[in-house]
Amino acid sequence: MPWYQTRTASPLLRLIGAALLALAWLAARTLRARAIAGPIDGDPIAWLLALASFVLASGGATLTVMGRHLCDQVAFARRWSRYSA
Repeated sequence: MPWYQTRTASPLLRLIGAALLALAWLAARTLRARAIAGPIDGDPIAWLLALASFVLASGGATLTVMGRHLCDQVAFARRWSRYSA
């Protein structure tokens, strides 16, 4: 049995997702504080904080909502498969 099919996988993945959302909030709060303090045009730290907040929020929301169902298999139509069976 793969690890993501165990009973503890879904709560663990959702907890990791919530932690990623908290880190995204912290990055966005830091970015906002830098923007209030002065102009951030061309500031590489501001770009990094914006990227981090977007990526962390996207991953955190996905893990929080999907949980272990993120690893579910999806059936494709035959015409989209690589191999003709």
